[in-house]
Amino acid sequence: MSSLFELRGSLPKSTRIKIGLIGLVAIILVWWLVVALKIVNPKIIPSPFAILGSLPELVQRDQLFRHLSLTIFMNMVSWIEGVAIALPIGFLIGLYPLFGALFGGYIQATRYIPLTATIVLFMAAFGIYMFMKVQFLTFAILVYLITAVVFRVQEIPQIYVDATKTLGASKWQIIKTVFIPQVLSRVSTDFINIVAISWTYAIYVELINKQEGGIGALIYNLYFRMNETEKLYALILIMVAVGFLFDQLLRLLDRVIFRFKYS
Repeated sequence: MSSLFELRGSLPKSTRIKIGLIGLVAIILVWWLVVALKIVNPKIIPSPFAILGSLPELVQRDQLFRHLSLTIFMNMVSWIEGVAIALPIGFLIGLYPLFGALFGGYIQATRYIPLTATIVLFMAAFGIYMFMKVQFLTFAILVYLITAVVFRVQEIPQIYVDATKTLGASKWQIIKTVFIPQVLSRVSTDFINIVAISWTYAIYVELINKQEGGIGALIYNLYFRMNETEKLYALILIMVAVGFLFDQLLRLLDRVIFRFKYS
């Protein structure tokens, strides 16, 4: 029993699952009571059972899976594109003082760009269709991921580099055997966290040209046109669930690809 309150302690997996389920039941029960006792307006916070009851119509009439697949596709393309651009740029700036002096400060400053305000620039450059949305999400990933790569390059202990030099390794061999595996294993954690941010921006950018579809467009159509609050909450919870599943999948891949990090 004392292990439940141990500072920074750990619990067996089975115990954590049981306690987590108790917590979920408690949340649903409190939520239901708050709505049933009319402490809050059901039009603002509907009952969890009303949300559950809205799912069949959301799937059949509102084409949930079509919209969800569009959102997932758009995000995944932007993740791939973002990684393909961020890694070489981040390595150049982090490894070579010339590029760090030329561009490092400016790259770090991009983190403070109000991304939502730049959407009009992307519309002017790429139009209002899916390609524009992917480029906007890619840019949203880049402003965080490039800086993360630079930081991970610079935090590699110099002792690793020196040890490789004593073996007669060339600069490329040092990059290949020290920096690339170490940086990729570390920046993968940053990427998983950044992926969570992309879900938020995906919903925002899908409000442009809503006819194209996506969860963001569906949320707008349901709430602002038909005021179906139960479906709105269902969509939010679905996005949380899908995002969590991607998070777990990426962490599993991380454990498979970078086993040495967990040994």
